[in-house]
Amino acid sequence: MTKLAIPDAALAQHVIALGKTGSGKSSKLRLIVEKLLDLQVPTCIVDPKGDWWGLKSSADGKHAGYPVVIFGGEHCDVPLNSHAGAHVAELVATGNRPCIVDLGGWMIGERTRFFIDFAAALFRLTRGPRHLVIDEVHNFAPQGKVLDPDAGKMLHWANRLASEGRGKGLTIIAASQRPQKVHKDFLTSCETLIAGRVIHKLDRDAIRDWIDGCADPTLGKQVLGELANMKRNEAWVWSPEIDFGPERIAFPMFKTFDSFQPQAADAAKLKGWAEVDLEEVKTKLAAVVAEAEANDPAVLRKQLAELQRQLKAKGAPTPEDLKAAEQRGFERSNALAIEAQNALLSKLQLDFESALDGLRKAFLATLGGARSENPVRRVEGRRPAEAFQERRTGTAPSLPRARQIDGRAPINGASEDIGSGGKHRILVALAQQGRPTDQRRLSLLTGLSSRSGTWSTYLSSLRQSGYIEGREALSITPAGLAALGSFEPLPTGPELIEYWRRRLGESGKRAIFDAVIDAYPSHIDQEAVASAASLSARSGTWSTYLSELRGLGLIEGRGELRASEDLFA
Repeated sequence: MTKLAIPDAALAQHVIALGKTGSGKSSKLRLIVEKLLDLQVPTCIVDPKGDWWGLKSSADGKHAGYPVVIFGGEHCDVPLNSHAGAHVAELVATGNRPCIVDLGGWMIGERTRFFIDFAAALFRLTRGPRHLVIDEVHNFAPQGKVLDPDAGKMLHWANRLASEGRGKGLTIIAASQRPQKVHKDFLTSCETLIAGRVIHKLDRDAIRDWIDGCADPTLGKQVLGELANMKRNEAWVWSPEIDFGPERIAFPMFKTFDSFQPQAADAAKLKGWAEVDLEEVKTKLAAVVAEAEANDPAVLRKQLAELQRQLKAKGAPTPEDLKAAEQRGFERSNALAIEAQNALLSKLQLDFESALDGLRKAFLATLGGARSENPVRRVEGRRPAEAFQERRTGTAPSLPRARQIDGRAPINGASEDIGSGGKHRILVALAQQGRPTDQRRLSLLTGLSSRSGTWSTYLSSLRQSGYIEGREALSITPAGLAALGSFEPLPTGPELIEYWRRRLGESGKRAIFDAVIDAYPSHIDQEAVASAASLSARSGTWSTYLSELRGLGLIEGRGELRASEDLFA
């Protein structure tokens, strides 16, 4: 059993280990991870450098270490790509599968895309206590101006895991050699500090920020004063939540293979290596493995050679080959034509609504001028135009029947500046969702094209009125809810599923939806879904349907599909 000089209670809360390169912060993290694995605590290590694989072997490399699954990297048990984040998170969030997610050598865009999907799914699916270890966390929670939208999403999820993860049972242990580069919200969400040697003033300032936000600045003076002369195995440990420290502690060496030090180019494979049962993992990630193999250059060259051999042996294509190719081309062109037609209809609808709003505003402006010459008193809360009609005819006007927008809420008490067109539909959709909604999904929910100038005009007007907030993900504000008035909330349970079935209508999308609903909570292979929906899984129409259903948040997955848990919450 690995022994630690810090209380076990400190590991039941978020921990941040900070120190310059070579200060031993990763070694201290390795020691903590060994302790967690000894206690059989579900643990996942996110490794952006690719040097945690030594956990699977003993210190001398001759005996087995810990039976952890390695996703990705040179020592992988299971291949990994940037689209596998949600799949891996599902495995991490359930059961007890200690693992390393090796992202070493990945491009920044790939790593960012993976972490967004991974963190979002982990937050949603985590059931029961488990630890998430993030090495070099500044790669995922960077401090400073964020210019890339995806980087902003990654930062959002890293901070959300730190600020709200404990409520899900998730405890984070993180480390960084660049304390000044770790986002302040993430840093101050950690209750325990392990501070190793740092020299640069900005790095010391980052540790001072933690002390000022989480501990006693008076006690912290000694910590800050000694940071520059700490030995590699030493660190100040401070956990105010459990009344421990600050205490300067010497950490022993971890007991597994030291994969943090540079490995010789001709280093032989370690004799000792912990084996793990990969059957369930490989089944879950079958589609990911297939995609990784499909993109492997060696496999591609082999397949190309085989195809060339078959082509040479077969000779010219048969009439059946030509007919099949013609059919595939027809299906693809038909799908593109339908997509273009839908885009045109959407544009015409938006132009019509824009013109209608313009006429309504002109009418109201004219009415306002007339009212300045002959003021009309509001009668029983009615609008001036209604009171004017009552005064002229002596009878109250018959109000027009409230029109329903896209099967949702009738207009009931909505503010005049919202109208009955696209802006109203946007506010209804955001109110029904009750959470930040990305623009693509909002476009699908409202039937409006997010690529049109009218869409941008609607959003700009709603922001200026203070009715919505956000950029990539939009939310309705309290002022927006007040201006919208009453609306029909989305149903729950079986009624929610029936609502979406009616919304999808008698279409291929509904057939796909029904197939994944029937299979829930299990995944179902794409080919089986396509067969049930009488569609070709290789057609453009199929791809379009899946894209829209994913965009609406109704299904998830790639090779295997599954109904969203939100439908059954």
